[in-house]
Amino acid sequence: MTDHATELAELLTRLGDGGDAVDWKAVEQEYGTPFPQDYMEFVANFGDGSIEEMLWIAIPVSATDPLVRRVDRLPQQILEYPEANEWDDPAAADEYRLEDVLVWGETSEADVLGWISNGPDPDEWPLAVFSRGDGSWSVYHCTMSEFIVRLLRSEFDRCPVGVSRLSGLANPRFLHTSEESRLRELGINPWSRQ
Repeated sequence: MTDHATELAELLTRLGDGGDAVDWKAVEQEYGTPFPQDYMEFVANFGDGSIEEMLWIAIPVSATDPLVRRVDRLPQQILEYPEANEWDDPAAADEYRLEDVLVWGETSEADVLGWISNGPDPDEWPLAVFSRGDGSWSVYHCTMSEFIVRLLRSEFDRCPVGVSRLSGLANPRFLHTSEESRLRELGINPWSRQ
């Protein structure tokens, strides 16, 4: 595993089973691009789910249902909305396009996290984070795993997402979507702390 993927695996406590088997060759064909190595390692180890029910991480799936959470491009109506193309660094607006953002996560505060998939090497893609509170995109030159590790360890100058409770969180937990659904069907709130 990559260094940051290993750090993330050591940092997160997995509640129940996790991980998803993904046919990455088929995904590459469907999406027209390969995916970053650390993300593929995350999916194999943890899969589709959330950290503390505050940060959801999606996997690539074949689905046309808009209610199915999946890795995807920004919706066309967002791309057509002029205010959606606000960047905290004005130079970024000239360098990056919203059409290139491939969304892999979202927060409970409606922040959006994705890669700017504008280069041939997915391991070099910068991250774009839309902070709903700030109403703008920020660019981070790191991998998904590194970003999450830095977020959970409170290593950013200011919290990059609206859910400040994630920043510096002690003992963060990850729960796979299917396990959460199973527990809720049994009448168990998997997120209640004992």
